[in-house]
Amino acid sequence: MEKLILKEDYSKENLKYVYNDLYSQFEKSELKDKDQFDILFKSDNYKLLLCYDKSDLIGYIIVYIDFETNLMWLDYLAVLEEYHSNGYGTKMIKTLKGKYENLDGCMIEVEKEDDKDINTYRRIRFYENLECIKLDINYMLPTKESGLSMHLYYLPFGKALIQMTKALSVIKSAHNTIHSDITHVAEIFTKIEESLL
Repeated sequence: MEKLILKEDYSKENLKYVYNDLYSQFEKSELKDKDQFDILFKSDNYKLLLCYDKSDLIGYIIVYIDFETNLMWLDYLAVLEEYHSNGYGTKMIKTLKGKYENLDGCMIEVEKEDDKDINTYRRIRFYENLECIKLDINYMLPTKESGLSMHLYYLPFGKALIQMTKALSVIKSAHNTIHSDITHVAEIFTKIEESLL
């Protein structure tokens, strides 16, 4: 396995392909609709990165970059099913970190442990093995129904630590941008903020 290539390549065709794959790999409550993706990809700070091993498309990463805090928000990361269990997820994160080394780090939402789903434990181990730091925040992912309680991790690209004020700032920015279609997003952010008082 040689070095991976991350290529920023948003198009309607690519979005359709990626959206179909997202739908097969993620919980419906964690997905945006196609119209919301279309709106987000028109901005300069929401990016679809296709990941290639040589000429083979092996996965994709969707990120939001908050220029004000100099932080990235990992919205989705997926290895295509036929390439699972080959170490590509780790290599994709390392390639992402190298490509955006000018940023301070990356925020990552991770499902909480669920004894009924062994994959929740695997995902947590995956990010912790990559030296992601679990933040002491009662984080909630905005969903159309309400909010989904999740862990929030920080992957340093340069700065090893993140101040809580900066973490809150990027959470608010990501929520207001990525989840602008959710009417109660401000209420969810207020709950997160109040949990820190």
